[in-house]
Amino acid sequence: MNKRELAQLIQNFRAGKATEEEKRRLEAYWDSALSDTSPLDHMLPAEQEMLKSEMFNSIKKQLQPTKPKTVSFYRPLLRVAAAILLLVAVSSVLYFKLPVVAEHAQVVTSSAEVETKYGERRTIVLPDESTVVLNGNSKLKYSKNWSAEQVREVWIDGEGFFAVQHTKSHQKFVVHTGEGLSVEVLGTKFNVKSREHGSEVLLTEGKVKLNVDNTEAPVYLNPGELATVKKNQLSKRTVEGTQYTSWVRSKLVFDKTQLIDLAQILQDTYGLKVSFQNEALKQRQLSGEISSATADDILFAIAETFNITVTKMEDNSVVLSSK
Repeated sequence: MNKRELAQLIQNFRAGKATEEEKRRLEAYWDSALSDTSPLDHMLPAEQEMLKSEMFNSIKKQLQPTKPKTVSFYRPLLRVAAAILLLVAVSSVLYFKLPVVAEHAQVVTSSAEVETKYGERRTIVLPDESTVVLNGNSKLKYSKNWSAEQVREVWIDGEGFFAVQHTKSHQKFVVHTGEGLSVEVLGTKFNVKSREHGSEVLLTEGKVKLNVDNTEAPVYLNPGELATVKKNQLSKRTVEGTQYTSWVRSKLVFDKTQLIDLAQILQDTYGLKVSFQNEALKQRQLSGEISSATADDILFAIAETFNITVTKMEDNSVVLSSK
């Protein structure tokens, strides 16, 4: 299939005129495109995910209906529709050799502060080529330049996934958060969340040392361990890491997650204030995976799973109530 044929098929699909045969051809092309992503190979994994995510969400917005004041949540697009949306992102790279840095991935050398809006994700390439994927409503600060002798230090308010490069001079890399917590590494991968209600660190690869103000001995984490700090009290436990890092891949994974905890995610990351019609709803539990992980995707999953009414108001507040 050449570029012109592909463009015509996508145009027919978006116009609602695609035949069943055309839909099958598009889906077959999608499967083929996924099997050859060599132009993406020299991108960092975080940059690949961000490129696909940003293009997916940009195109998806064009297809979704305008939301009324009280939102009705539509069922997700058919698999072929989702395929076409991502197909545009992948085929754009395969055919046109777009620059291999995602739109929101940037090498920052002149600025010492990066901030994301509610619902936005952004990949930051630091001066030492370490990367940070910032979740929505997050802020990252660091020195403009790092010499070969100094400690590499960053400060985060919000949530970020770090992939830290090990340097020849064995420079320490330190992440400072709220709650007086600092995370010290040489080269590793980990997720850090620092919100008003506490801080947490999930290690996926390597080893990190945690220091908390007013405590004597540091705490070390191994892969799969989660450390939580609240009111200068640190605790750690072994967890399933996917649940804490899936947001980097534009997904959310839940395992018996209470709705009251989902409400906190919606407030921290997406700026939505959630209220419940009754206390019993807060304790309901959600398990499963949500792709693309927008606020509306989460609300749709809640509405469908528990057969409840989700009402989204103009002031970014959301009411969950029993039908």
